[in-house]
Amino acid sequence: MEKKLIKLSDFYVLFLFMIVISAFLLYFQFIFGILSFLLTFISFILILYYIKNKNSEYEEDVKKHRDSLNNIASEVVYKMPFPIAVLNNKGRVKWYSPKFSQLFAGQDIVGIDINAKISSFDILKVLEKKSGSVAWKTEKFDYIVYYNVVKDEDNGDVNVVIYLLDNLEFSNLKKKYDDETLSSALIYIDNYEDVRSNASEDFRTLLVAEMDKMIINYFSSFGAIVRKYDSGKYIVILNNFILQKVKDDKFSIFDKLKAIKISGNIKPTLSVGVGIGGKNPFERYKESQTALDMALGRGGAQVVFKNGEELEFYGGKNSKGVERNKVKARVISQALEKMIKESSEVFVMGHKNPDMDCFGAGLGVMAICKELKKDCYMVLEDVPVTIKNVYDRIRVGEPSYINMMISPEKAYDICKDTSLVILVDNSRKLSTEAPYLLDVTSKIVVIDHHRMGKDFVENPMLTYLEPYASSACELVTEIIYYMFEKVDVNKLVAEALLAGIVVDTKNFYYQTGVRTFEMASYLKRFGADSIAVKHLFKDNFNTIKLKSNVLSNAISYRNYICIGVFPEELEESMLIAAQSADDLLGVLDIECSFVLTIVSGQIHISGRSLGKISVQLILEKLGGGGHYTSAGARLNCSMEEAIEKLKRAIDEYLMEENIDESNFN
Repeated sequence: MEKKLIKLSDFYVLFLFMIVISAFLLYFQFIFGILSFLLTFISFILILYYIKNKNSEYEEDVKKHRDSLNNIASEVVYKMPFPIAVLNNKGRVKWYSPKFSQLFAGQDIVGIDINAKISSFDILKVLEKKSGSVAWKTEKFDYIVYYNVVKDEDNGDVNVVIYLLDNLEFSNLKKKYDDETLSSALIYIDNYEDVRSNASEDFRTLLVAEMDKMIINYFSSFGAIVRKYDSGKYIVILNNFILQKVKDDKFSIFDKLKAIKISGNIKPTLSVGVGIGGKNPFERYKESQTALDMALGRGGAQVVFKNGEELEFYGGKNSKGVERNKVKARVISQALEKMIKESSEVFVMGHKNPDMDCFGAGLGVMAICKELKKDCYMVLEDVPVTIKNVYDRIRVGEPSYINMMISPEKAYDICKDTSLVILVDNSRKLSTEAPYLLDVTSKIVVIDHHRMGKDFVENPMLTYLEPYASSACELVTEIIYYMFEKVDVNKLVAEALLAGIVVDTKNFYYQTGVRTFEMASYLKRFGADSIAVKHLFKDNFNTIKLKSNVLSNAISYRNYICIGVFPEELEESMLIAAQSADDLLGVLDIECSFVLTIVSGQIHISGRSLGKISVQLILEKLGGGGHYTSAGARLNCSMEEAIEKLKRAIDEYLMEENIDESNFN
């Protein structure tokens, strides 16, 4: 029978019985009652003595047992097969096991600061959380460091016990699993028909066979399975280990295809979509399809990796676009005409703080709807300085258009599931004037010339996205051109469309193709006056002075990049930043420029390039986007932090693209 503490309460019933008997005797026999009470008292004293002795023996046994257990526990802890240490509340080692010492070459490490040895270990966070774990991974070790905060009841000291479990085997197993996980890639030769038709007729078959052979051999050399399923289209099955080797090779197949001599002047380019997310091969295949669509939507000649909601882009650094297909423009215009006619009403909207291209394209869509006799509303929150001149001209000369411009709130009240929403110069839901409008109806059309971004509008019914077009106004003008055999576009609307083309091409300097001039010429037929367009871009004297301050205080970075700052938040801040960035490109030896300003409490960056550097890829690293030669981004930080982030993004881009900076000096 196990020993236990004896309590006086265990004898309460006995004493109660004795007291009752004594009282009974005292009542009938006084002498015997006194003797009985005396006997009860003596029994009480003896029992107290007995309890004290027995409990002393019990406590002595417990002490011996505790000491024995402490010795055993100390021995067990000391000889634990994994490292253990005790730290004080400053993170310094108070005690450690031999296994822990082995991590530091057997040195005496009492008093060392564990924060300096394990970078992921923060004593302040540990004391706050009380218990948890952190990872400690070096070239030699891979441990999970578990910790518990323990308070010493004797002296009140706070200690931290840490014990390390070796995670190397699990990490190796996980890496092996990750490496062997299958992914799929879809490959598409962007300009297959152009390359084929451009080659000499005698070499066309040979050229196609050479491209097939080169693509199949390239991926097969890494151990992947490649199958061609259509002209210029391939599917690749590979695991992540092979995919990493292809990444390390920097997809040299892109350059190898361009080196094919018999391809003539037009060199083949590839778009690749890789699906690395999903729970099974089918889901990964669907992701690769989405990734390929994203690559094509961003202009082609690049690789897009899709892992769930995460997207990673490789390539897309070529500023020279492929020849756009006129057939596509005709098909888009016919499909859009049908959708407009079948809708109850049309809402057109661009991006927040619309510029001339955005506003002009919106007016063009309104002109289309007017010709088709369909009600159309432009969703416009306010009139920023960038479009004030053209807005005032329309307000005076063609007020019927202004009457159809409504606020986002009113648009939401009118819009229904039979309405058609057309986005111009923007394909990002959160950048629109009224994002919630896209949740009311599923009938959505996108007309944009920016590369497809991560937050592209979900499931539009029609997408006309041409990254190599000069502007959204050019695309809308093309739609008008192919939609109507005879049409009379209002002169002021034609000038707004021409102004949008002019502003985005910087007076036909950048991102300008044959079709850009064709559409400009087409707009001239409706009376678009170049002088009148020039007047739309006139600035007041104060704006000129503010731009001059930006230019005079701009700094040179890496000798061929200009960075300017306009630190004031004014109504025309974005306009000043954009125009100043354009003007800085006129500086000798400058290849690209960035101007930072303050808009709505955030730092807005306008980037411009002459073509050798992609400001779009640079500003994408900061959450922005745009064109190869013209892009923007918003940062929620101080101006100084924004400049440092911009410089880091520039450095990362130059390193990733292996750009030879000697060409700029």
